[in-house]
This record gives sequence, structure tokens and C-alpha cells, in this order.
Amino acid sequence: MAKRDLGDALDKVENLPDKRFVAFGLRFSITQLGLLLGLVGSVLGSLYAGFLMYQKVEAVANLDLGEYQQAMDTMDAKVSGMAEKVEEAVEYSRDIKNGLKDDILRIEQQVDRVEDTVRNTEEKVRVMIDDASIRFETKREQLRMSQSADMKALEDRLNSKLQRALDNPLAD
Repeated sequence: MAKRDLGDALDKVENLPDKRFVAFGLRFSITQLGLLLGLVGSVLGSLYAGFLMYQKVEAVANLDLGEYQQAMDTMDAKVSGMAEKVEEAVEYSRDIKNGLKDDILRIEQQVDRVEDTVRNTEEKVRVMIDDASIRFETKREQLRMSQSADMKALEDRLNSKLQRALDNPLAD
């Protein structure tokens, strides 16, 4: 019995394209009804899309351009302010660089002066040492000469006293 019911159902489905329906006083086949539903769906979809597009256009038309212009002016002012600050920072950096450069040049000049002073002082010290060495040698030589002369005088005096003592008749 199940085979028979299934066969009847299959027969109904196979005969479906040949069947006609009546709607709104008109006769339609299944194919025509499908085409009609597709057409109505397309028209309704197009109308809905048009309505959404109309809402978007209306929203754009109602935009407050003055507010956007004011926001853009504010942004321009901020960008200009930032550009000025960047320019000031660059100028400040340039001033610092030039100041450091000047300081380095000044330090180099001072180092050169100190080196010159040290060289001059070194030369003066060498001259002073040489002069002191010469004076020392001179004084030493004078001292030797004076000592030799003093020794000679002492020797002469001693010899003379000794000779007097030997020549003294009372010493016998």
C-alpha cells in the first residue's frame, strides 16, 4: 500500500506543470505564477532599495556644511599651530646647535691659549733651570777657588808658624 501512495504522490508531482490555478480571477500555470512572484519580488526590492537611497540622499542633503567647515577650520588652525611649534622647535634646535658650536670653538681657543702658555712657561722654566745650573756651577767653582785659596793661606800661615817655632832659639 505504501508503494501505491508514493506512486500517486509522484504522479501528482509529475503532472504539476500542467495544472492551472485561479487567482484574482485569472488562470495561471505554476511557471507563470513563479515568474509573477519573481517579478513582484524584484519590483518590491527595487522600491525598497530606492527608498533607502532616498533616505541617504535626504540625510546628505540635510547635512550642516557650516559645521563641517567649522570643524575643518579648527583642524587647519591646529595643524597650523603644530607647524608653527615644529618650526619653533627646529629653530630652537638650530640655536642650540650653533650655541654648542660656538662653545666648542671658544673652548678650543682657550685650550690653544693654555697650550701656548704651558709651552712658554716650560721654556722659561728650562731657561731658569739652565741659568740656575750655570750659577750653581759658577758658585761651586768660586767656592773651590775660595777654598783652595783659603787652604793655601792656612797652609802658608801654618808653615810660617812652624818655621818660626823651629827658628825660635828658645825652643831648643
